[in-house]
Amino acid sequence: MNSHVLYLALGTYRVRAAREQVKELAASGTRVSLVVSDDTEWKDALTELGRLDGVDIVRVAPGKDGGWAAAKKLAGAKSGPFAQADTIIAGDAQALPIAWIARRRRPELELLLEPHGAGREIAPADLAVLTPWYPSPNNPYAGSFVQAATAAVGDEYDRVTVFHTEDWSGKAPGALGDAIPATVKRLRERSALGQVLDTPEGTLVRVPVPLIRRKNYAPWVEAQVEAVRSALPTGRIEAPLVHAHAGIYGGVLALKLARPDARVVVTEHATFLDQVFAQEQGERLYGEMLERADAVICVGSVLRDQIVERFPKHAAKIGVIPNVVAFDRFVPGPERSPEMLRWLYVGRLVKQKGVTELLEAFARVAAKEPDATLTMVGHGPLDDELRERGAELKLGDRFRILPPVAPEAVGTLMHEYDLLVHASKLETFGMTIVEAIATGLPVLTTRSGGPDETMAGIEPMVGALMDVSTDPAVIVDAYWRLRDRAHELDLRGARKILESRYGREAVAEQLLDVYNGALAPIPEPPVTREVQEAKTKVAAGKKKDAAGDSAEPVGRAVILALTPGKPRRIANFANDLVDRGVEVTIVTAQSTRQWARMGLGPGVPVLSIEDAEKKLRIPRAERFLVYRAPRAVLRRAQKIAAKNRDALGPELAVATVQRAHTKVANAWHKKVFNRTYKEVRPQLLARIAKRRVLPELSLDQVDHVFVSDINSTVTGWKWAKSHPHLKVTTSLDRKVYDTE
Repeated sequence: MNSHVLYLALGTYRVRAAREQVKELAASGTRVSLVVSDDTEWKDALTELGRLDGVDIVRVAPGKDGGWAAAKKLAGAKSGPFAQADTIIAGDAQALPIAWIARRRRPELELLLEPHGAGREIAPADLAVLTPWYPSPNNPYAGSFVQAATAAVGDEYDRVTVFHTEDWSGKAPGALGDAIPATVKRLRERSALGQVLDTPEGTLVRVPVPLIRRKNYAPWVEAQVEAVRSALPTGRIEAPLVHAHAGIYGGVLALKLARPDARVVVTEHATFLDQVFAQEQGERLYGEMLERADAVICVGSVLRDQIVERFPKHAAKIGVIPNVVAFDRFVPGPERSPEMLRWLYVGRLVKQKGVTELLEAFARVAAKEPDATLTMVGHGPLDDELRERGAELKLGDRFRILPPVAPEAVGTLMHEYDLLVHASKLETFGMTIVEAIATGLPVLTTRSGGPDETMAGIEPMVGALMDVSTDPAVIVDAYWRLRDRAHELDLRGARKILESRYGREAVAEQLLDVYNGALAPIPEPPVTREVQEAKTKVAAGKKKDAAGDSAEPVGRAVILALTPGKPRRIANFANDLVDRGVEVTIVTAQSTRQWARMGLGPGVPVLSIEDAEKKLRIPRAERFLVYRAPRAVLRRAQKIAAKNRDALGPELAVATVQRAHTKVANAWHKKVFNRTYKEVRPQLLARIAKRRVLPELSLDQVDHVFVSDINSTVTGWKWAKSHPHLKVTTSLDRKVYDTE
């Protein structure tokens, strides 16, 4: 590393990484000028770094432009940190454009994204692992389960390469938000994004993916694909075997970048699949990933069921293999107090984890037990809210929140407590539960998916399961019941059982079988009381369906939902009518795919006039004149401006005009066009429905038409006028057929 490094970080997303890397540079004797945004999130880090020899700190006022103007001025100064440095490290997405501008002004500057790993070429591998989560300077605890799985099988392969697409996110207003993607394009062209490092598991290729404006999965995944592709010498992953983690992330990377002859295995961990499937492009990409994958492994049966329900034709290749648990890290601790007064929670401080209910439940127990304590180890958006609530409950130092600890330190931490309590709403596996049992720590957790499986057959030995609920009383009652039978627990015996299920050797054997061509194993679920009841209900439903096939329907209904404000409510209404024996058809001006995502049953046909409305002259003309034509001109201008591959100015000028156009066009569409079009839209939709839908409907055999939104009223009125027998109503009354 050169003698004087300028470390630039204008955002707040990568504070931890900046702190650790600057400390490392200073320890090596390198002089560091740290230029950062003057935000409160930097306070603790700057206090620590300011004490180090050889570290100078320069604060940039963030301002409304994210510090863009102030940082550019600093970069252009003839003296100061930018003028003195030999190397510049852009530590976050917001720093990239400024670093690029500084290097253009001083071509001799070396531009890096991390202190180590730049310039090394990626070599072919025997096993390639693709993951969005992996331990890194910014999040040393993320993806430890991927790291463990890779280590478990790594000895079987001479060359292992892990591709980690690292999220570089954060706010970037105005011109800064335009400058970031423009800079990223230039870095991709120069193959400057991949950092190649050596780790115990193999070669690690860390690929930053800066994407500030992120709402949907598809563009985010595409940004990952382009970033990784730019770092690959051949533009593809040179490995005969690819193990991808998370279908929408690593799985799609494998789909796009793996060799055609490569075997692709995908492990699904994600708790957010509903969100992926709710987006049309996300669902499409996931389906394409399933087509390409040779085997898909879910870490729990809940995930497998979720995927198979959406993509049943791929069921044969979707199985279950659990996460690897490093049992050697977890030594059984001392005997715990049977009163179980020292509570522990380890995980993210987010609503889904039930931490709010956990705190409320603890307060009720603490009112009866003066020596009871609760420690939460983790971080998240509810951190401040939980602290404030703890103060309101007057818990004092009986409730505390500690920062996350390294995976290898979790076992030692657990030795200090009597009970692990998790009130999560959904867990795909529940790694912390298994780790606690391995240390001899009793557990009290919800039936949230993963824990149901990991504790199957050993629940009486290790603790208790409780129902998922927002009522703190559920946790309190479960705690008192568990405490009454604390003497019955056998944590050491349970550890042996879990090690045979989730230990390194056990899971590695299953993974290697799948790597070598076996199908992903599909375990037979335990026949618990709940499972048996579910099977009984399914069988009863099938009998009912069989009887319904030959029986006359109770009625026939059409739901006019041309532009419903609450489509999920309409879908639920339609499903309920079907359950009552009614034949239902939905007529809509929206996508048919949307209704499936809203939970509409497969037995309800959907007739859409969406495409026909798009072909109307009025909306087509508005889209062309207001959006398409100006955007085409601006795209052409952007291509011309982008030909200067060093300067950002021309491209940013066009981007400014593009943002202004979008703002004006959206305002016109909303305030002018929509206000005018909404007056005639019901009439136009009625005409389209008459032409496109009525030939497919036999209204003579329909008894009810339910009108669910304002744009459906004209259609409903015209149908009622031409078919006097129809009962047309705006009331979504589920009991309407009960009176007939």
